[in-house]
Amino acid sequence: MNLKIENWKLLALSAFYFIFAIISYTVPANEFLSFFRIGGLVIAVVGALQTLIYFFKKDYMKPQDFSFSLGLLLIFAGLVVSAKAEFIVLNYRPVIAVAVVLDSFLRLQYSMNLLRVNDSKWQLNLFMAVLPAVCGVILVLVDLGAMMENCFSFLLIFDGIANVFTVLYYKRFIRRCEKQFRDTINKIGEEESDIIVREDRS
Repeated sequence: MNLKIENWKLLALSAFYFIFAIISYTVPANEFLSFFRIGGLVIAVVGALQTLIYFFKKDYMKPQDFSFSLGLLLIFAGLVVSAKAEFIVLNYRPVIAVAVVLDSFLRLQYSMNLLRVNDSKWQLNLFMAVLPAVCGVILVLVDLGAMMENCFSFLLIFDGIANVFTVLYYKRFIRRCEKQFRDTINKIGEEESDIIVREDRS
């Protein structure tokens, strides 16, 4: 996994959530038709680019690399969004809520990685992933009536904040691990040098 690319994906998704949370308050739903048609084409183009990039990567033999399949999935999803824009406009809140739930499930991987290395803040990262997932499931399965718009906007804003928090925290975590690794290597090098000096003196 290219962490920098994944971080930019999360940040771009967060920007979309923030913008759409505001737009959904001010723009009538029936005016979203062109937005979703264009958005679907953009998703399909991103998927096509990711699929093409796969063939230019040198590490394509990694068994955990699903960039080619994910690219095809994005192409399919983008075409569906463009072709079924009318349906999505009528049901855009639960549709986007499902996307938020999937995003939250994927973000759970970060908290599980932190758990495996005994990081002290893994519970906070878990909370930032689970809460949007639970809210998204409630939004999809429960008829909230007049509260739907407020809950939908809260869900998008909170999940956007959770994405930004995850990117920043995980980036700092990686830097801390790299620093600890360098310090360990330097310490081992100093100990070996000290042993060599003692042997020379003897």
